[in-house]
Amino acid sequence: MTVEQARQFAKNTLSDERFYHTCCVARMAAEIAGRYDKDVEQAEIAGYLHDIAKEFDKSDLLQMIERSDIIDLDEIAQCQSVWHAYGGGVYARETLGVDEDIADAITYHTTGRAGMTCLEKVLFLADYVSDDREFNNIEDVRELAFESLDAAVTEGIARQIRHLVKHRRGIDPNTIRAYNHLVLQAKKAGEYDI
Repeated sequence: MTVEQARQFAKNTLSDERFYHTCCVARMAAEIAGRYDKDVEQAEIAGYLHDIAKEFDKSDLLQMIERSDIIDLDEIAQCQSVWHAYGGGVYARETLGVDEDIADAITYHTTGRAGMTCLEKVLFLADYVSDDREFNNIEDVRELAFESLDAAVTEGIARQIRHLVKHRRGIDPNTIRAYNHLVLQAKKAGEYDI
């Protein structure tokens, strides 16, 4: 799949509002990937397809997730906001025929996971800091995204966890695993004194 095919598919599939967000994420993914000398085209394709299942029916998403065996449904029953990512990864792989790297980036773009690939980190960050996002102090993470990929992902995940805890919402186990893995890696590198 080319960048233009991914963009056109997203345009034809998503609502105007969701497509606008998708375009912002695709641009940001390309910028972040370019900053770290990674595959810009792959990042842009992943950006255009990251929310491809966002407007799917919840029951369809659950069927895709269950069929794929990506994660135990009981673990994410309280985390409906991430179902589109898991289902989107399955859909991109099975229906659109994208490669495993892009499908995995789509799968984990909202949660992260332990041992994230560079593309997974790029897409996670691009979605978190895209130009249409207006979280408190988001500029700090946007700047950090171009200074240290791991530090920016760690900060984004930490902020997600704080937000979910504050609002008494379920936390996907992959998010906890991603955070723990990133902190351990930083500790081993001497970046944190824990």
